[in-house]
Amino acid sequence: MTEEQPKGALVRTLASTLWFPLFFICGFMLCYLLPFHAPTPHHMPVAVVGEAPAHLLEAKFQKALPGGVDVTAVPDAGAAREAVLQRQAVAGFDPSDGNLFYAKANGSALMSILQQMFAPVAAATGHPLAMVDLAPLAPGDLMGTGLFYCLLAMNIPPYVTVMMLVRAELSTRQKLLCLVGVGAFAAVVCYFFALWLGVIHNEPVLMLIGFLLTQAVGWTSFGLVPFVKQFIPGVAMGTFVLLSMPSSSGAIPKELVPPFFQSLHRFLPLGQTVDSMRGILYFHGVGAPQAIGGLVCWCALGVVLVAFNQWRVHRRSASDPEVVTTGGTYEHEDDSGVVLDPSFEPPKPTHHRTLAGEVRGADGAPVSGAIVTVTDAAGMQLARVLTDGGGGYEVHDLPTQYVTVVVSASGMRPAVDRVSVRPGRISGYDFVLETDPGKRLPAGARR
Repeated sequence: MTEEQPKGALVRTLASTLWFPLFFICGFMLCYLLPFHAPTPHHMPVAVVGEAPAHLLEAKFQKALPGGVDVTAVPDAGAAREAVLQRQAVAGFDPSDGNLFYAKANGSALMSILQQMFAPVAAATGHPLAMVDLAPLAPGDLMGTGLFYCLLAMNIPPYVTVMMLVRAELSTRQKLLCLVGVGAFAAVVCYFFALWLGVIHNEPVLMLIGFLLTQAVGWTSFGLVPFVKQFIPGVAMGTFVLLSMPSSSGAIPKELVPPFFQSLHRFLPLGQTVDSMRGILYFHGVGAPQAIGGLVCWCALGVVLVAFNQWRVHRRSASDPEVVTTGGTYEHEDDSGVVLDPSFEPPKPTHHRTLAGEVRGADGAPVSGAIVTVTDAAGMQLARVLTDGGGGYEVHDLPTQYVTVVVSASGMRPAVDRVSVRPGRISGYDFVLETDPGKRLPAGARR
C-alpha cells in the first residue's frame, strides 16, 4: 500500500464521519441565529380604517421599514376586527379612537412589535393606543410558544425513530407499524400533557392533527432513506428541523422572519400544523382545512416513496434473483423475502475486502471446526479462522492480490486454492474435503 492510500482513506473516513456535525453547526447559524437574532417585520399585513389614514401610514412605514408592512384600507372598525379574525391581517388599526385590534394567539413577540409601531401613530391622532386582543391565549400558554414546544415533541421523534429503525432487524412492515405506533403515542401523550398544563383548550381533533404531523415526518424520512442513503440525517434534519422550525411561526411569528423562511411556512409540515391548530383553538377553524390538507399531502408523499422503493426492489429481484443490494452495513429481509439495504451508513473504504463461503464433506455435510488459513504470495499468513457449526467461514480485510487458501480438518485431506481478492465481498467460495485417502488430493471447489 502506498503512502497516499492511507491518507486518502483517512480523508474519506473523516469526511463521512464529520460532515453531519459540521452541517448542523452551519445550519444552526443560518437557520436560527440569522432569522431570530433581530425580529423585524417583513410584509406584515395590517388593516387600517379609512383610505386616507391607510395611505399616510403606508408611506410612513415604507420610509421607516421598507418592505416591512403591507397596509390595506378597510371601511370601518368592524372590518378591521374581521380582518384579524379571518387571519387576513395581524392587526387592525382605527385612528378615530386609537384602537389596535390584534390576536395574541399569533405570538407575544408580534404583539410587542405592534405596540412599538402604533403607539406613536395613535399619539399623533390625539388618542392613547388601546390594545384589543381578539384571540386570547390559553391560560397556560402565557408567551404563545407553549403550543410550539408541544409540537416539537411530535415533530422530532419520528425522524429519530427512523434513524433507530433503519438498522433494526425488522421487516419493512414492522418498521412502518412502529412509526404509526410512535406517532399515535406522541400525539396522545402530548395532547393530554399540554391540556393538563393549560397550554391548549380541550379540542380532541388536535390529536389527529398531531398524528398527521408525526406520519408526515416519519414516512417521508423513511421513504427517502433508500434514495439519499447516508445523507438521510442531513436531508431529514435540514428539512424537518433546520428549515421547519424558523418558518413555522411557532417561536417567532412568520411576519418577523426573513422572506425566505416566510415562503416556506405554508409548505413545511410543522408550519402547517401550527396554522391548523391555532386556527382551531383561536380562530374558529379559519385556515385549518388548507393546512390539514398540506399535512395529508406530506403523508401521501411518504407512502408513495415507500411504495415506489418496494416496487423498485421487487422488480430488481425479479430480474435477477441473485441480486443483493450493497453499500451499507445493514441488511434485512422484508415480508416477501426481498433483501433490502437502506445504505444508512456510508460505503466501507475500498481496502475492506471479505472472502466467505462454506466447507463441506464429500457427502455434503457441513464441516465445523475446519481450519481456514489464508497466506499471501510470499507465504506469509494473513488470516486463520475456524468454520462455524454450519461449516461457514468469513475472512475480512484481505489485500488486493492473489492469496492462497488452505482448508484442513481432522481425518480429511486438505483443500488448496488460489483466489484473486477484489474490493467488496466474495461470497460462495466453498470447499469440499475428501475423507478417502486413496483419492487424489482435491483442489478447492467453487460452487
